[in-house]
Amino acid sequence: MAISYLTGSDHNRRAFLGRATGGLGAAALASLLPGEALAKPVARKTRTQHFPAKAKRVIFLYMAGGPSQLESFDAKPKLAKWHGKPMPDSIVKGEQLVGLLGKKLIAFAPQYPFKKYGKSGQEMTTLFPKLGEVADEIAIVRSMQTDAINHGPAHTLMNTGTKLAGRPSMGSWALYGLGSEAENLPGFVVMVSDQGVQPLPATNWNNGFLPSHYQGVQFRSKGEPVLYVNRPPGTTSEGQKEIVEA
Repeated sequence: MAISYLTGSDHNRRAFLGRATGGLGAAALASLLPGEALAKPVARKTRTQHFPAKAKRVIFLYMAGGPSQLESFDAKPKLAKWHGKPMPDSIVKGEQLVGLLGKKLIAFAPQYPFKKYGKSGQEMTTLFPKLGEVADEIAIVRSMQTDAINHGPAHTLMNTGTKLAGRPSMGSWALYGLGSEAENLPGFVVMVSDQGVQPLPATNWNNGFLPSHYQGVQFRSKGEPVLYVNRPPGTTSEGQKEIVEA
């Protein structure tokens, strides 16, 4: 909003201040009203789009502790030839094998055969025969590589693209790029199925250096479903109303 200083007998300082404050009030009101109520909606950062969104929603299943890629979608025929033999120095020499230092490392082959499915010849384990029936309708990415061995850095790398904490998560980037149609609800929610011996830290759905409204809102199965939504103990609706109206 641009404000120009008006001079002259009809536009004194009082008139300028009145018009300026009126404009600020209109801008504040516009930010509170839903976009549909305005002839020209006020752009909200979580609603804007950098590109036209083709996807209506993004569901990302990150199954920490799930089946290895060696037993699912990434056949390793050379590993099968090394079965029962010591791992070659070309693979383990110089690597920080935390928890495995000083131990004899023996190659272990995939325990289930692989097969090509569909017209595309997608190669995957025979453990997933039903998935093989739709092999031509799914995309399998095999170009991703990492040197992260420990679980924690590997989780962070998978969800943010780096082993070091502090970068925005994949969900935050999706919300930042695609926006959200929800006016009063979070556009990025997180459901954690199990918090076992290696619980996932919040860095896996963190907003990093993006504004805070791009971070994931975790849904919880115990206690408060969403933190900081319910009233604190000892607080009543009347008390909150008095604070808001004060």
